[in-house]
Formats: sequence, structure tokens, C-alpha cells
Amino acid sequence: MKTGTPMTIKITYDKTSKDAPFVAYSPELDVASCGPTEKKARKNLHEAVEIVLEEAKKKGRLTQLLEELGFENQAVVGSP
Repeated sequence: MKTGTPMTIKITYDKTSKDAPFVAYSPELDVASCGPTEKKARKNLHEAVEIVLEEAKKKGRLTQLLEELGFENQAVVGSP
């Protein structure tokens, strides 16, 4: 699923974790992931976000999930 919406990514470093000390977090979607490098943590976060959104869509809950997260449904100009 590709979106055109920018996503804030907060990166933290957990020095107690040996295998995946970099944590990437999206506050807008309340989703986090981690990895051994900052780049891998970002990649894993993008994959996690895709999974969360795709699963919500499959279950017919995407609109509800996005509304719960504070997103507003706006009509797209030129859409039927």
C-alpha cells in the first residue's frame, strides 16, 4: 500500500538491546519497530505500517482505525 502522506519517524537507541537497539516509531499511527541499524529500523517500521493498514483494510476497519488515530476523511477533488 503506497500513500502520499508524510510520516513522522522518531528514532531512539536502546543501549540495553544487543540485537536491535534502534527503535523507529510513528506517533501518527502508534506503530513501532526495531532493527540492528537505523536504516533497518526505518525499513522495518515501513513494513509494520503496511501490515497494520492492510490488515485493518481486510477486516473492514481501516476508516475506523484512521479516525481513532485522529485522521479526518476528506473528499478528493474529482472523485465520484
